[in-house]
Amino acid sequence: MDDTCNNDNMNMNEIINDDNCVVMINDKNYEENQYLKSDSCNVSSSFYIEFENLCYEVPIAKDKRKQILHNVTGYFEPGKLTALVGPSGAGKSTLFNIISGIKSSNVKGSIKINGHEEINANTFRKQICYIPQEFTLHPLLTAKETFYFACRLKLGQGYSKLKSRFIVNKIAENLGLTKCLETPVGKLSGGEKKRLSIGIEIVTKPAILILDEPTSGLDSSSSNQIINVLHSMSRSGCTIACSVHQPSSQMISKFDNMIIINHGTTLYCGSRENILDTFKNVGFVCPTFYNIAEFVLEVVTDQCDENLNNLKKIHTDEYNERKSKKILYNTIDAELSDTYEKDNLTNDKYKEHSVWQQLQILLLRSFICMTRDNTMTKLRLSAHIIVALLIGSVYYDFGNDDKKVTSNVSCIFFFLLFLFYANSMPVVQIFPTEAEVFYREHLNHWYKFFPYYTSKIISDIPVQLLCPTFFFSIAYYLTGQPMEWNCFMKTWLICILHTILAQSVGIAVGAAFDTNIGTFLIPALSIPMFLFAGFFLKINEIAWFYQPLCSISFFRYAFEGLMQNIYSLDKESCVEIYCRWIISEKIMFSMDMRQVKFQTVIGVLIAWICSLHVIIYSILRWKLYCIRK
Repeated sequence: MDDTCNNDNMNMNEIINDDNCVVMINDKNYEENQYLKSDSCNVSSSFYIEFENLCYEVPIAKDKRKQILHNVTGYFEPGKLTALVGPSGAGKSTLFNIISGIKSSNVKGSIKINGHEEINANTFRKQICYIPQEFTLHPLLTAKETFYFACRLKLGQGYSKLKSRFIVNKIAENLGLTKCLETPVGKLSGGEKKRLSIGIEIVTKPAILILDEPTSGLDSSSSNQIINVLHSMSRSGCTIACSVHQPSSQMISKFDNMIIINHGTTLYCGSRENILDTFKNVGFVCPTFYNIAEFVLEVVTDQCDENLNNLKKIHTDEYNERKSKKILYNTIDAELSDTYEKDNLTNDKYKEHSVWQQLQILLLRSFICMTRDNTMTKLRLSAHIIVALLIGSVYYDFGNDDKKVTSNVSCIFFFLLFLFYANSMPVVQIFPTEAEVFYREHLNHWYKFFPYYTSKIISDIPVQLLCPTFFFSIAYYLTGQPMEWNCFMKTWLICILHTILAQSVGIAVGAAFDTNIGTFLIPALSIPMFLFAGFFLKINEIAWFYQPLCSISFFRYAFEGLMQNIYSLDKESCVEIYCRWIISEKIMFSMDMRQVKFQTVIGVLIAWICSLHVIIYSILRWKLYCIRK
């Protein structure tokens, strides 16, 4: 009994005790059998995709556009595995982006689903799972956790944790990922990441699955393994199409249909078995025992335009003949009124997660990543403590020495300087990668935009509180600043808000630009804020046309707020040797810092934070729009 439990693919100790081993193993077989059968695509939820005369162009210069697709025509049949073959730059990825709905602007032509052109675009996109060639994953999660969160987010309610684990184990076994389930994604090989990216998207057995070069970068064994899985899925009624690059003869034999595309034009679309006869009719004879895919690529890249035009004419004639006989979609007995609004998971158990449930799952994933992130959490926290000790040792007790007031003011300004860069620069390095994961998951309908953004804000709060608190507490005490409770708490609050603002700046820049540009822009954009903060020159000495910059500089308000809290004590706090109150009057007057109240400082910092989050939210929305465009 114990051996049986230990040899099982999953860790049964996480779910059951030894006494229930037999019951759960039997239950596993039942649940797994139900997953393989009931969740498979079927004829009633099958989709015949027909695209005709698709044209797409992009602007490359002023008043100049480049045509990517030229009247591309073809179809994807349900229950069959379709291969899209063509040389690099032929337009394969663009075609998939248009059919999947990711790109919708500047597109001409028609896409019909089961013979209907007027369809609900949003509903149709929910039926499609698109796996691009470049696929970003969370590097800090293990492969098992990546599968787990994909199941939680994609399967919805009604799927027990036990069944989700069965699904993970079954897909991992089929894709050869069983031995690396406990390995962090960042340490997986390129082939393992590719297989994992496919596995997390097929947990729902989507009605339509489109893959852009799923075998690129894989060895022949892994490639055949993936194609075999796709072939099995297509037999259950799913509509599956994928582009392939130099497939082997064994791999190409698994495909039912082939679409040949070159320079954005369709040269062939039909059965794999008929492709050689079609090419032979135009004078292209495939040598014996020659790889069909290699033969096709050699023909379309080496032959003259006249011969390729003959191929295109034959394809057009065959397509029109099939269309006139109405055999393109008559084999699919499905109505788009009610049936189309349901996907292949529609049953009594399935129910989409609410926004609150999505938020809970995303928060759990974010906190797991946060605790394992050496850069954003551990290293960042360590840097705050180490720099606080360094500042404390350099400026030790300067706050209690009237001869070192100027140096103490520099120390206070350095507080803000360090908190800004220590919290904005790491984010701009990491957020672009995180944003890529968000774009892919959101476009594949894992979750809505609002729960993701909310989880991002909430999950950042612990680090935003801990890092400046450790830094401020150590540096404040060692540098001899006033230890009155009210003064300490007000100064701490300003540092917390300044840290949140700095991280928001990093997220905004990281969301709008890539890592290289963002690393340059953070210092460049912050220089005006430093310059007009009132430290390097007095506010009243700045030219009148620069005065508005002083009014919006968040550094100015944070710095003036710290100065007023540290150098604005009651006369009763004076001692005979050194009276901070008397000196503070001279300092605040000489630096022209007697205008902004504490409440105004807090209000301005909060307004900046809110404005930055509006900007971040808008940038992410705009990026999603650009991806679809």
